[in-house]
Amino acid sequence: MLRAPLPGLHMLLLFVPEFRGSVNIVKHLNSVKCLTLAGALAASASFAHATPILFDLTGVNTSAGSLTGTVTIDSITDLVTAADITFNDAAAGNPVFTNIGSPNSYNGLGQDYISGPSNSPLNYGGQIALYYDTANLGSGDLNICLAGGPCGTQNGGNGTSYAQAYVNGYGGPFDITGGSLAPATPTVTPEPSSLLLLGTGILGLAGVARRRFRTA
Repeated sequence: MLRAPLPGLHMLLLFVPEFRGSVNIVKHLNSVKCLTLAGALAASASFAHATPILFDLTGVNTSAGSLTGTVTIDSITDLVTAADITFNDAAAGNPVFTNIGSPNSYNGLGQDYISGPSNSPLNYGGQIALYYDTANLGSGDLNICLAGGPCGTQNGGNGTSYAQAYVNGYGGPFDITGGSLAPATPTVTPEPSSLLLLGTGILGLAGVARRRFRTA
């Protein structure tokens, strides 16, 4: 003989006054949890930025010529991931360096050797040794490490940045004497007023849910 299935527990709770309130409590608690999660996701989204940051070489000079172009640095690993740099030295054929080699990060410093060959007929290869201070990565300009100057947090000296082009009887290395890496797009950070507005909205939603919970 077949028997009709018993109604589920959740259905019974809906018909019993004492338990109906408990169901509402669970519903409201779930609502509060969802609001909290949504607020956390919104806050994390406001702080999220793309990991790669494009930098322009600004005022970067050597005794043989300037360096112009861009480098891309990963804001999490502090490492160079891409480069396109021209060594503006006519005697060396104005070589262009794009190959990334030996990226590293240590003691508040980032380093990379950016090499050729390039598209210049006079250039037989070369490299740019780039050392940079990572202290402002994600918030502003990065200082390029220069000969005889402090850089990063390491003691007893620093890496010296230079440019070198391998040509017959010429090519350096030529120490970089000045300049910095400037973000191609200004870094956007949440304003305090925006964060305050976000927090107020989350608290307001939580308050509404709490009042509904009390009146249930």
